[in-house]
Amino acid sequence: MSTLEALHAIVNDEAAPQIIRDHVVDSLQFALRNYPDYFTTKEVQWLAQWDDTRIPIAAAKVLGAIKTA
Repeated sequence: MSTLEALHAIVNDEAAPQIIRDHVVDSLQFALRNYPDYFTTKEVQWLAQWDDTRIPIAAAKVLGAIKTA
């Protein structure tokens, strides 16, 4: 969880270069879509609450898959 918290800090840091922030978001989206088992349910629920809409959309799909399983 601490790694995700660090990534969250980067995404929300206005001083961080936009290309880095976008890369973090793209990487998390890729991981959520292709390797959802790497994340715990608690982590996915937390990711679903991020301000950047791209992450919550991907996390919501994973949560939907968890609920139907």
